[in-house]
Amino acid sequence: MECHPEGVSYVSGTIRSHVSANMAMDGMWRVCHRWLARSGNSRQVPTVNDRTRVAARAASAVLASVVLALPPVARGAFVCKPPGGSTIIRDDLPRECASVEIREMNPDGSLKRIIPPPRTTEQRKAEEEEHRRKLECLQQNEARKHGDEVLLKRYAMEDDLIVARDRALANEKARIDQQNQRLKELERTRAHLEDEKASYKGRQMPDAMKAAFEANDSGMAAAEQKIELINSAMRQIAEKFDADLKRYGELVKGTAKLPCQLED
Repeated sequence: MECHPEGVSYVSGTIRSHVSANMAMDGMWRVCHRWLARSGNSRQVPTVNDRTRVAARAASAVLASVVLALPPVARGAFVCKPPGGSTIIRDDLPRECASVEIREMNPDGSLKRIIPPPRTTEQRKAEEEEHRRKLECLQQNEARKHGDEVLLKRYAMEDDLIVARDRALANEKARIDQQNQRLKELERTRAHLEDEKASYKGRQMPDAMKAAFEANDSGMAAAEQKIELINSAMRQIAEKFDADLKRYGELVKGTAKLPCQLED
């Protein structure tokens, strides 16, 4: 009977470590050594060098077979499925999957990351539009927050806002009164010009009188235009203070909202 340690099957299931393989091999050498010594086959007793060499070779072979038996993903890989093809598992990026999603796996088989496919022109445009929309939304919200801070700092209470509104409208009304007074003066001047013009009945008016009529007409038109502009400004002032009063009340009550809501 001969003893061949390299031919003995001592692994049951998956090899768990290099150390366990060496320990198993060492045990088999001890069994073979005792059996050959008792049988008198001393020439077949392996030497220390033979034992070491064979054990190392056997352990390396076993470990290599275990690693090769594992699926590629267990060693870390890129996984993808090209258009019209089957799934590819490779340790480098497959060129065949340049237009599709690629999954990079960890050595333990878990997902490390997903490499998305290249974006289309439509996708890039959509992303740019979404970025622009979010930027505008942020700018609106920041402007609103700044305005709220100024509003709360400027007015200690709502009554202060009302007083400020009435004062601002009163100032504009005073400007209208000034223009109305100017119109009355121009109307009086016009009446004098008309009386003087009557004295030139049947005769041509002097150039100075003609210029005075033209100046009077221009002055009245300018005053009327200013009154119209002031009335428009008063409406804007009233609307602005009304909006500030409403916002102020919302801020005090804690119900104020930002003008734009960003989606997650």
